[in-house]
Amino acid sequence: MAAVIAAAVLVAGGIAARCFNANSSSSKIEAEVPNRNRAHIKNPLGIIWEPLAGDPLVTGSSGLSWRTAGATDPTIQRRADGSLTMWFTTMGIRKRANGAFAADGPWTGRAAANNAVFPHLIVEPEKPVVPLGDVGAWDRYVETPTVRVNASGHGWTMWYLGYTERSGPTGFLRPALGQMESENIEGTIWRRPSAPIYRPEAKAWDGTLVSGPTVLRGPDGIWRLYYCAWGIGGAVPRQGIGLLTSKDRVKWTPYPHNPILEGKAGAWDEELLEPAAIYYKGKYWLWYSGTPHINKRLQIGLAMSDDGIHWSRCAHNPVLRPGPPGTWDDHGVLAPDVIVDKDGSLLMAAYGSSNEDVAKNRSSGSIGLWKSRP
Repeated sequence: MAAVIAAAVLVAGGIAARCFNANSSSSKIEAEVPNRNRAHIKNPLGIIWEPLAGDPLVTGSSGLSWRTAGATDPTIQRRADGSLTMWFTTMGIRKRANGAFAADGPWTGRAAANNAVFPHLIVEPEKPVVPLGDVGAWDRYVETPTVRVNASGHGWTMWYLGYTERSGPTGFLRPALGQMESENIEGTIWRRPSAPIYRPEAKAWDGTLVSGPTVLRGPDGIWRLYYCAWGIGGAVPRQGIGLLTSKDRVKWTPYPHNPILEGKAGAWDEELLEPAAIYYKGKYWLWYSGTPHINKRLQIGLAMSDDGIHWSRCAHNPVLRPGPPGTWDDHGVLAPDVIVDKDGSLLMAAYGSSNEDVAKNRSSGSIGLWKSRP
């Protein structure tokens, strides 16, 4: 959600060689590879995504409540029994004493599946699991979470965008990246940190806004945190995906040559929004949201890397596009999170919005799940 607002204001084996070409034409690719109908692709993993029955699986609530405004920024994890848990960003709407309506949040909600076979997700508890912080706290507001198993293996770690107030030129006052812990296996009780793990200098390439962190551990034992950002960077506007690294998940260091991936002028991914990264089959995989410019179609692309620093875009980008006209996600899809399932397939959560909802300013989005198989 944060990246969209900010934009408005301002492979295994030979898959890499067969699928990726950094100089390929995006317009030619779109003509050759229709959405969700790419049977000719020899290595479809991570590229062909099929929606699960029942999408969208998490939506805003009807009436006035803590999640009336929709459900965005999903992050997913499997529990020990194989069932799925999701955390997401949402906002509420309330009616003031004078009859006017006001927005509450953003805050973090949670949904869980009642079995491992079909991910029928139920929002529980029916209240935020990460509510508003104290007035004046650096992370009073929390958005764009990513959750992974914590260091103990018996709880969770959440990385997120935190900020002090919904104000300023971008709507995010003093944005920074945070890391909070939950020793509660349900992921419903979280311990906020006293300080962020990363806040860029105001004049840095990422000094305007940092958002959408995604985290993995590479085969070298180094933790890598990828995030999207906006800034000036030497009087030249910059926007792209940056990298922080850590040996212990405590001290995080910016990669000195950030950003590691930037948009292409005039391309479908001229702006790069919230990413999702995994290390799988000897490669680093990075899915990211992209858009030509504000109020254009939000889509999801894929890049791959041998070292987590130098990336090649997939020749079949974008790999996930908006749904057909009249569907819940025909306006755009964005903010992916991806996990590897036991059978070797990939599961993606992302949120989308419909043209109708956008036109009527009715909902910020709903969350769906997609599957990609070898």
